[in-house]
Amino acid sequence: LAHEVMHVVLMHHIRRQERHAEKWNVAADYAINNHLIANGFILPEGGLVDDQYADMSTEHIYNLLPEPPQGFGVLLASADCGGVLDHPDLGQSSSEQVSAIEAQLTVVINQAAEAAKAQGKLPAGLESIIDDINTPKVDWRAVLGRFLRANSKSDFSWQRPNRRFIGNGLYLPSMYNPALEQIAVAVDTSGSISDEELQQFTSETSCILRELNPEVIHFIQCDAEVHACDEYTRESLPLEVNYKGRGGTAFEPVIDYINEKLPNVSALVYLTDLMGSFGNEPSYPVLWVTTEEGGAPYGEVIQM
Repeated sequence: LAHEVMHVVLMHHIRRQERHAEKWNVAADYAINNHLIANGFILPEGGLVDDQYADMSTEHIYNLLPEPPQGFGVLLASADCGGVLDHPDLGQSSSEQVSAIEAQLTVVINQAAEAAKAQGKLPAGLESIIDDINTPKVDWRAVLGRFLRANSKSDFSWQRPNRRFIGNGLYLPSMYNPALEQIAVAVDTSGSISDEELQQFTSETSCILRELNPEVIHFIQCDAEVHACDEYTRESLPLEVNYKGRGGTAFEPVIDYINEKLPNVSALVYLTDLMGSFGNEPSYPVLWVTTEEGGAPYGEVIQM
């Protein structure tokens, strides 16, 4: 009962998105069982537990798991716990409805937490989970979508004819917005960034691909110099990134690399702790997504 309730507390039934269902179940079980054992529960024989996943989010664990073989479902069945299904309204829900479901769950979870706290039965580990639920996350669809729309240059273009009129033999231009064509996502791989933060950067980049579906993301790894630049599309999911670097921090090499080799990039999203030298402001908009409080001499800054 505690295990299944924790699926609801961690909102696993509304967080899966396009991830593989059985692999998501396994990741969710690993995330839950460590917490339950830490709070005095005894895991049934065959239950999924591994100390290496302690204090990790379900998404983080999912990214670390291997691709599911045919026997993934057998692994779940042997764990002696039921699977978690998606919320029944999720298939036809809009993003507003999903937000409403999450808001309702948050209220119920907080009420349960307050009742437990009043009885002295809310362990510190679970209290931190509740705090995490109440902490706003980066809503990439809203933040990045607004950022790109605000900095896009929409105009009529003959490159993409208006399909509504082609059937009538009329070849007319359509409104064309290049903002979601090519985006650069730079990741700070310096020594001040933890492995967990790098995994979070991978998750955020995956979210950009899922939610906004740009034509291509130029994924740039840089500490004091650029170490790699890969091209990702939605078909690249799930992302598996081998990070390189761990030296000092400078943001100018990424700016120079884009200026020299990626002339069609319409915006730069830089995932960093903001501890580095910035250099001159580029001609394209920059969104700094930071794990620490701080500012930048140019661009827009949001805290992850």
